Amino acid sequence: MARPHMRLGMLLVLLMFMAGCIYSTTPQWGTGDGQVHVDIDGDSAEIKSKMGQGFDETISVVGCGESQMKITGMLISSELYSEHPDLDNVESAMGAAVIIHTMTWSSAESVEEGKAGRISLKDWSSPLNPSEAVGSKLADNENDWEVIGIIPGSENVADGLNVLQHWHQPIELTGYVLDGDGLATVSEENCKLDGQGHGMIVTKIKTEQGVVSLDGEHDDEYSLGDTDIFGGWTFILFFLIFGIGGGVGLFIVSTMVIRQGARATAEALLGREGFAKALQMKKDLKQSKKDGLESAAERSAKQKKSSPPPKKKSKQEDVAISGFSLDSVLSSGSSDDGPKTFGGGNSVVVTNEAKEMESSQPAVTSMPEISNSPMPSTGVVSSQPEPAKRGHFSASMSRSTTQPTQDANPTTASKPVKRRAVKKRAARTAQPEPEPEPVVENKRASIADDEEFSDFSF
Repeated sequence: MARPHMRLGMLLVLLMFMAGCIYSTTPQWGTGDGQVHVDIDGDSAEIKSKMGQGFDETISVVGCGESQMKITGMLISSELYSEHPDLDNVESAMGAAVIIHTMTWSSAESVEEGKAGRISLKDWSSPLNPSEAVGSKLADNENDWEVIGIIPGSENVADGLNVLQHWHQPIELTGYVLDGDGLATVSEENCKLDGQGHGMIVTKIKTEQGVVSLDGEHDDEYSLGDTDIFGGWTFILFFLIFGIGGGVGLFIVSTMVIRQGARATAEALLGREGFAKALQMKKDLKQSKKDGLESAAERSAKQKKSSPPPKKKSKQEDVAISGFSLDSVLSSGSSDDGPKTFGGGNSVVVTNEAKEMESSQPAVTSMPEISNSPMPSTGVVSSQPEPAKRGHFSASMSRSTTQPTQDANPTTASKPVKRRAVKKRAARTAQPEPEPEPVVENKRASIADDEEFSDFSF
């Protein structure tokens, strides 16, 4: 949450220092390229401008008697210029143009907000001849609305023309009206302007925002970025002290509150004794670090850095398997002497030694084994022999080698014996004597006759 607030604060500070960048560029004062210069001498003024294609002439000026002309009213609209690339007349020296609804200062102050005149302009590239987008308000209000092109009378006036960008405020222009061809005239009787489209060398601008004077020494001098109460630099200092300082103070206080809450929670969970031990352990850790002792994590990290990592084995290195030789299997080829698999399986093979063992064994006929379990008393006689019990492969091989004659000549006792069903009543009264169990001779089948030997699915 701290990062967005920090970025917002930095953005506000940046906007505050770049406040002049959001205003229009004003004309530069001087005689070089892109600059304008005026020298007033009695009833004439020498005007030099290189804001356009170039202009350097001396034009007669008109005031109100022996004083300068004053035009007061409500500022309706304005436009600032830093260049006039298509103009080569006196309009190329005008750094601004305004439309003023002429009235007294008090009348302009009494106009309710939102009730002042409005106008929509399509093109205002020519300071004295604006083009309306909709309607013809300029023509309808020719007697009350004045279009004035402003030529700054000094460097301070040129720099303070941004005050004109605050519309719908009382305004008073003081200066000399240009008298020449293509310009509106001034009535000498009542010092009023006749018609629209006047050029004026302005020496003072008075508005609610402040005053732009000829030398910049007025008590209420306007400066770009000024505020109503503090002013420009005072507001910047106030913001730096109370804004940034207050933010840092709030951050410190909030951090202290969070830590206090965490301390109270830990004390409630661990108890006073546990919390005291935790604090003591924390102090001991700090003291051990100061003394130069290393923790287990630091020691393990140093060991990892000191000992090189184990080298990875090559992918081409063969994996050793006990009892298996890959070279012997590959060299055997497709010879008949090689090992063969049981029953088509791929997991168990028959070697040459197993073949010799099989050939050395005599042929043995497997006989069914007589069941010794008691017969059920339901009167059903079973004649199906039970399957012979199987033992381990090694045991069967050893027994088959020691008793070949007995397995080859089975006795008659190995034949199945049919038993009569005994009734339940008779069984209750007198139990029959148990018949002697027939002796089951050990018999082993050869590896070739064993049907289930190839099935290794457990």
